[in-house]
Amino acid sequence: MVEPHPPPVLTPSRRGPSVRLATWLSVVPGLGQLYNRQPKRAAAFLLAVLALFFITLNIPGATAELLALWKPRGSAMVLFSLLVEMLSLLLFMATFLLGLIVWYDAMHDARRSAQEINGSRAPAGRWWLFHR
Repeated sequence: MVEPHPPPVLTPSRRGPSVRLATWLSVVPGLGQLYNRQPKRAAAFLLAVLALFFITLNIPGATAELLALWKPRGSAMVLFSLLVEMLSLLLFMATFLLGLIVWYDAMHDARRSAQEINGSRAPAGRWWLFHR
């Protein structure tokens, strides 16, 4: 009796991107996406991280300029200027943390995209930061 041959195993002709390399390249936001051949995502992540850190670094200077123009007088105005400084600090911390979150998401996105390209993970729809 002749035994049937098993079906041929299909192997991709080109190996997909390395998951580890894509993740580590994303230490510079967008490089992991470029490695995965996703230039639009790379530009979006790079610009988002740079814009958030640029805004973050300019908050103290903008607050100092505001208070220099204002030159508060009297105890009530000094308390109000302290409130402005505290709000400025909170805004600084919030934008800095948001920049770090977008940076982390760039690394996470590069890793997931490399896994999807390699076939080790099923493609899933994404909404920024809320990966399935």
